[in-house]
Amino acid sequence: MRSNAHVSKPYTSSTDGGAPVQTADMPAWSAWLDDAGVDGMVRAFAAILTGEARSRSELSSLLKVRSTTVSAWVAAMVRAQLVVELQRKPGGRGRPLVELAANPDRLAASVLMVHSQSLHIATVNLQGQRLWHESVALPSSAGNADMRRALRALQSRAAAALSADTQLVGVIYSLSGLVSTANARWLFASRWPGIKNLSLRDCTSPAQTAMHVVRNMDAQLQARYLRKEQVGEDRRTLLLHWGYGIGMTFGPVTDTAARSTNGFGEVGHWQLPGQRLTCRCGRVGCLETVAALWAIGPRLLGRRFDDAMDEVQAAELLQGMALTNHAVFERALQEVVRVLVNLCRLFFPTEVVVSGPFIENAQAWAALNQAFAAQDLLVDLPMPRLERQRAGHKLEQEGAAMPVLMNGLNDMLLRAAQADASVRAAR
Repeated sequence: MRSNAHVSKPYTSSTDGGAPVQTADMPAWSAWLDDAGVDGMVRAFAAILTGEARSRSELSSLLKVRSTTVSAWVAAMVRAQLVVELQRKPGGRGRPLVELAANPDRLAASVLMVHSQSLHIATVNLQGQRLWHESVALPSSAGNADMRRALRALQSRAAAALSADTQLVGVIYSLSGLVSTANARWLFASRWPGIKNLSLRDCTSPAQTAMHVVRNMDAQLQARYLRKEQVGEDRRTLLLHWGYGIGMTFGPVTDTAARSTNGFGEVGHWQLPGQRLTCRCGRVGCLETVAALWAIGPRLLGRRFDDAMDEVQAAELLQGMALTNHAVFERALQEVVRVLVNLCRLFFPTEVVVSGPFIENAQAWAALNQAFAAQDLLVDLPMPRLERQRAGHKLEQEGAAMPVLMNGLNDMLLRAAQADASVRAAR
C-alpha cells in the first residue's frame, strides 16, 4: 500500500453543462441553510462565517432581529468557540470596536472516498476547506481484511491530525459500486472484485465517532441541488456516470432517501441480449463488459491504459483521441444511449447529467448529444435537457460532508443556547 498525507488548501468546485462554469470558495451556505431548516442563530453564524456581518449591529440589520437577541446569540456562539471577538482600535477616540470572526475549524467531518484504486480521506471544516487529506493505494487483489485495515488506519491518522480545539462530528463513507446504506455494507466494487459484503461498522476508527454511509453519486446529486440558485418544484435530475464503472441516481436526493438506498442505480450490470462476456461482478453479459472503462480502456488506449489510473487521468488521455473512429467506442456509445433513453422513459427527468472521462472528449460529447437528441421519449413528449458534469471529486466531498456538518453545528449551538437562560429567553 502506498500512502500520501498532507494538509490541503481551500478548494473550488466547478461543473459544466452548457452554462457558465460555477466556482465557489466554500459551499453555498444559503442553500445548505435553507435545506436544513435551521434557526436564526445558525443563520447568524453563517453570516459571520461568510463575511456578510462582522459586528452585532450588522447582524441585527441583516437578520432583522433585536440587538438583545443578537447579543444572546453571539454570547452562545462565543461560549461554543464557534465565534471569537476581536478588539479593534477606533480611528479616533472612543471605545474599542468589537469585530466578530468565525472559527470554521471548530467542527469537522471526515469523508472517505474512492479515487481509482486508492482510498482518500479528507477532513473538511465548516468552510468547506480540507484540514487534512491522505490517500492510500490498494491493489485490485485486495480483500475484505485488507480494506478493513486500510480504512481503520486512514481514519486513525486523520483523527490524530486534528487540532485539540476541533470536534469531529462524523465519518462519512462516500462509496462507489454496490452499497447498502441502510445496513452500512459495501457489497461490491469493480476496482476491488475481492471486496464482498464488507461491514463498514467494523471499519470505523475511532469507534465512538458517528458513521454515515452514502453512495458517491447520491452525494454529488445532493450537492448539485443545493448549489443551484433557482430550483423549480418540478426539477428532477437523472445523473448517469459513464466511467470505470457505470451507475446512476435520480433525485432530488433527501437524507431519508439516501439512508434507505440499497444499491439503487446499478445500471452497469443490466443484462444485454446476446452478450456473453464475463463481468467483474461474476455475471455474464453486463452493460459494463462493452461500455465501462475497465473493459474498453485497454482496447482504446493500449499500453497507456493503467487499471489503477484515476478517471481524471483517463480523461486527459482520452481528450485528444478520435474516439468515434473506434468501433469499440461506437458500440459502447450505442449501448449507453439505449440505457439512458430507457431510464428517461422510466423516471421522466427534467434534466439529464452525464459524468465520466469519456464525455471529456469533445467529439464523444457531441456524438452523445446527437444520438440522444435523435431519440424520442414517448408520444410527442420532448427529450430532457442534457448536461455534463466535469471530472473531479469536489461535489462528492461537499454533498457527503455538509449535511453532517450542518447537523453538528445545529446540535452544538442548541446545547450552547440551552446552557444560558438569557439565550433561551431571546429565542
